[in-house]
Amino acid sequence: MEEEAPASPAEAFSGAPAALLEMEEEQHPASKVEEGDAMVEDDLKEKTNYEPMSVDSPPNVMEQLDVDSEILEKFFKDASRAFFKEWGLVSHQIDSFNDFVKSGLQNLFNSLGVVTVEPDYNPQDARGDGAWKHATVSFGEVKLEKPSFWIEKSDVDEQELKLTPKHARLQNMTYSSQMKVKVRVQVYVHQVSDKAKTGTDTGVHKKVVDDKEYSIVFGRLPIMVKSDLCWLHTLDKNDCFFDPGGYFLIKGMEKTFIAQEQRCLTRLWITDKPCWTAQYMSEIKRKRVYIKLIDSSKAEGNSGIKMISLYFLYATLPIWIMFFALGISSDKEVFEIIDVDDSNTDVVNMILVTIRDADEMCEGFRRGDKAREYVNKLVKDAKFPPAESFDEYIEKYLFPGIPGLRQKALFLGYMTKCLLLAYMGKRKCDNKHDFRNKRLELAGKLLSRELWAHIRHAERRMVKAMQRDLNRDDALLVIERYWDSSIITNGLNRAFSTGQWCHPYRRTERTAGIVATLRRTNPLQLISDLRKTRQSVAYAGKTGDARYPNPSFFGRLCFLSTPDGENCGLVKNLAITALVSLNHLESILESLISCGMHKLDGSTQSSSKWVKVLLNGDWIGVCQDSEAFVSAFKDERRSGKIHPQLEIKRDEHQREVRIFSDAGRILRPLIIVENLKNVKKFIRGFDSFQSLVDAKIIELVGVEEEEDCPTAWGVKHLFEKDDKQPKCEYTHCELDLSFLLGLSCGIIPFANHNFARRVLYQAEKHSQQAIGFSTTNPDIRVDTLSHQMYYPQKPLFRTMSADCLGRSESSLGKSYFSRPELFNGQNAIVAVNVHQGYNQEDSLVMNEASLQRGLFRTEHFRSYKADLDNKESSKRIKPKDKVVFGKMQSKKGRVDSLEDDGLPYVGASLNSGDIVIGKVAESGEDYGIKLKHTEKGMVQKVVLSANDEGKNFAVVTLRQVRSPRLGDKFSSMHGQKGVIGLLEHQENFPFTRQGIVPDIVINPHAFPTRQTPGQLLEAALGKAIASGCVARYATPFTTPSVDVIYEQLQQAGFCRWGSEKVINGRTGEIMQNMIFMGPTFYQRLIHMAEDKVKYRNTGPVHPLTRQPVADRKRYGGIKFGEMERDCLLAHGAAANLYERMFTLSDFSQMHICQTCKRMANVILRPVLGGRKIRGPYCVFCKSAENIVRIDVPYGAKLLYQELFSMGICLKFETEV
Repeated sequence: MEEEAPASPAEAFSGAPAALLEMEEEQHPASKVEEGDAMVEDDLKEKTNYEPMSVDSPPNVMEQLDVDSEILEKFFKDASRAFFKEWGLVSHQIDSFNDFVKSGLQNLFNSLGVVTVEPDYNPQDARGDGAWKHATVSFGEVKLEKPSFWIEKSDVDEQELKLTPKHARLQNMTYSSQMKVKVRVQVYVHQVSDKAKTGTDTGVHKKVVDDKEYSIVFGRLPIMVKSDLCWLHTLDKNDCFFDPGGYFLIKGMEKTFIAQEQRCLTRLWITDKPCWTAQYMSEIKRKRVYIKLIDSSKAEGNSGIKMISLYFLYATLPIWIMFFALGISSDKEVFEIIDVDDSNTDVVNMILVTIRDADEMCEGFRRGDKAREYVNKLVKDAKFPPAESFDEYIEKYLFPGIPGLRQKALFLGYMTKCLLLAYMGKRKCDNKHDFRNKRLELAGKLLSRELWAHIRHAERRMVKAMQRDLNRDDALLVIERYWDSSIITNGLNRAFSTGQWCHPYRRTERTAGIVATLRRTNPLQLISDLRKTRQSVAYAGKTGDARYPNPSFFGRLCFLSTPDGENCGLVKNLAITALVSLNHLESILESLISCGMHKLDGSTQSSSKWVKVLLNGDWIGVCQDSEAFVSAFKDERRSGKIHPQLEIKRDEHQREVRIFSDAGRILRPLIIVENLKNVKKFIRGFDSFQSLVDAKIIELVGVEEEEDCPTAWGVKHLFEKDDKQPKCEYTHCELDLSFLLGLSCGIIPFANHNFARRVLYQAEKHSQQAIGFSTTNPDIRVDTLSHQMYYPQKPLFRTMSADCLGRSESSLGKSYFSRPELFNGQNAIVAVNVHQGYNQEDSLVMNEASLQRGLFRTEHFRSYKADLDNKESSKRIKPKDKVVFGKMQSKKGRVDSLEDDGLPYVGASLNSGDIVIGKVAESGEDYGIKLKHTEKGMVQKVVLSANDEGKNFAVVTLRQVRSPRLGDKFSSMHGQKGVIGLLEHQENFPFTRQGIVPDIVINPHAFPTRQTPGQLLEAALGKAIASGCVARYATPFTTPSVDVIYEQLQQAGFCRWGSEKVINGRTGEIMQNMIFMGPTFYQRLIHMAEDKVKYRNTGPVHPLTRQPVADRKRYGGIKFGEMERDCLLAHGAAANLYERMFTLSDFSQMHICQTCKRMANVILRPVLGGRKIRGPYCVFCKSAENIVRIDVPYGAKLLYQELFSMGICLKFETEV
């Protein structure tokens, strides 16, 4: 038995469960002793000597472990920390982009093919044979450079500089690099040979006139921050300590991709709506194959018998004829290929009707090549006929991943069998909401699709330009004269800026929701935006089951992190340990054969003794013993001979083994139970997470594969009474149950005790609106709006997710807690009590003295930006229209703080109405930017920069210190949101015998109505932690029990329930009831009363309705509806209601004729004596008598006038 790790002081506490004990031993790799390093190296050298183990090992194979459950808990925690250190939280974004740059971009250019430029053959231009010029353009190798930009040192000299992310932010530039592509251009003419034509020779030959190769700048591709092409990756530097990368910089704005959930194209789809269909899917429409059951008109009577039909290359083909066209010789062989055992009468009749229909459509198709000719005729007569011959388009478009006509016929029979089994109820239809039937599209796939569309656009422009020169018999110029690289550059920038992306199936349409602007209220919101997924639906009102959680989400998608509203259930977050697979193109055929697979040959290998092996949906082979084959495959994968991201599924019911190596599958790490004996070699530490994978302790498991893996929920579920012997009914074990949740959910203490809706509020709203840590590079950022808390704190409790996400090189604290930016708030003493009714409903009562000492004090930064054309690019502008930054006496506002260059000095105090950036035209016109009446602050920084598009930019950032005031919004980590209802003096608060005065008083009714007992447990646990107790973990699903918290409070000298006797601060008497008081982590949200308060007497009104405008910054009014009106009436404030909604809103007058009860107009009319007077006059009664003036809202007068224009006249009853 090897030496165990030294016991920690926490192990002496036996009252807490093993999962919650403190493990204080340092886990840094740098702190390992030399002997431990040598032992780990020896273990890694001997990793190939592990005995092969069966996937489903019998109980007698399990060996006695020499470690107990506590040491395994510690090892699981260290393994989790190593996983996050190696993979991080945004690796799926960066890895997808790196894979696109490495191989996807070149594959895209290889798929473009040869572009042919044909002359227009103008009949007016009569030319002889060989006079018409043709050209072909082909694309070759593509290279991407590091991001750079050019500056002019003089009129003839330029200098190339590195373009780093900070330059792109400050200069409003796109962080991109040049694509250089090798292009070959051939010009040729057609010559007619004089020799006699023999065979298939047409007598027309191609004579090459010109053949050149160029290396051109194809365009600029945006580069993802911290990818392999980014300077930060090469220089091993980082602008911000909290910045994980994984986003793009487009014109200074940070943009990121939202992972798109799309249907899996590498599996056979069986659906029953709108009709029974088996679909072989592909991105290219020509490669899609459909087999449908349609109603037959050939059946006798009205029996409703269906027939089998095939849809291929836009043509409807009889499937029975297609079998014979693929080389099948008899009906018996077709039956053997389809191989539907125990078929019922309906299926037999269906096949007979299909055969009868085929005989009627093509007689004698079983003889010779008649079936091939008939299928070829139908395909050529379709809407978009292929130009290739029968053999060529069958090989290219019909199941292109399967070679040979015989093998294609076998797979066609397999598709037919699956459809018939589903029709008979022996096979389930595929659920489109199940994640084994979905794939995530990330940066590589999305960029490839958008880039393809812009390349085709540039191709069409190039062909037209080259055609003009070919028609004039001119020699072709260099290819740069025809290829417009700005189409690629501007097209990608426009797609990123607008968010309008190419539709995945309909290439002529654009879809929204692909790209989002990165939000940076706090680092947690930044990471959450980078880990979002989105399911696109055609209409949000008819989504079916798309919004509901699916069992396949388990461990891969967080079932609580989803926004409320119209996107609820459609936008989701990845679980904290979820990874997204890449596309692995290396061939594994030899490895599969060594595992026991036989390659698919021409014989009919579909009998019951063979099990089909499918790779990415294509039938590639068969095996006899599927269990042994899967076991051997997993052994090969665990030993490193097969890539660890490949997934295998053994479907015993359908007698299939499905293997997937495509991109977009969600994987997650699991512990292999049968190899836990290898853990003892890594007790002292290990180098990396990959060393655990090489030692066969951990593996990555996909959605389908996990269906066959009984997984334990934790270490305590593995052991029986004897904690040395694991239970043998589990094959895998979770690293920690909290990893099933997303990042923002996994750090919520006692989340499993709260109502799910409150957890959702905290995870998706409050945690991302909390003010805390900002960026660590504010000097090189010009964000429009940002916040920073003066004294952000870490909570007293600890969670597994926060511990494992720590950076070992962090200097912010101990190694177990080096990611404080995940928590944004402060620890406040919270009392549960009713304080004079000021904290009813959601209100809070706060200690004014605590706020004066700096509690929840924050800084608010707002940037104001202005741009103008620089001198080099403004030559066409008239001198009087030229605008520059400058200072002039303005009628718009005060310019006292501006310097001569039109920019304020740092530290200047600006108030409402001041000019923050001065812009002056040479004609004297003022274009300065003025502060709104709600804006003020101190000048924090002034930035002046320019970009590569001829623009100069000025940015002024104002700083404003904000202490909490009435109406500001706060929230705990349990969804208990509320606004400040009263700021109370400290001497009026109740206090304990130790003199502790609460910072916040919350109403006790908030807990039963919102069902958040987790906050009470957090306060009780925090009280015990502050008193020096041991148990500190509040990880969801493994939280300490109430009894453990009780015992800790008793050890600290408190009441068992944590309540205390307090003294009334107003009277000095001991209060009769005991008050529960404890430290709770509270967050200050960005919703502040100073940004939302509206006040006005009179002000701007809408020109049509004459009612106050809606914008607060324009002195607008507040929205006042029927419920607000009813509230004022219920309070008896009728006079206030009359003043605010009528007198100060749209007060108006109109005249009413009491004779006809209609409106009288004020007109200028003649009277006796030749004079004209202006006054009210009724055009209906032809009289100015009996007219009264009434006060009405202008909206009522406008309604009367609009109805009168429609021929509807209203009458008014008046009382005089």
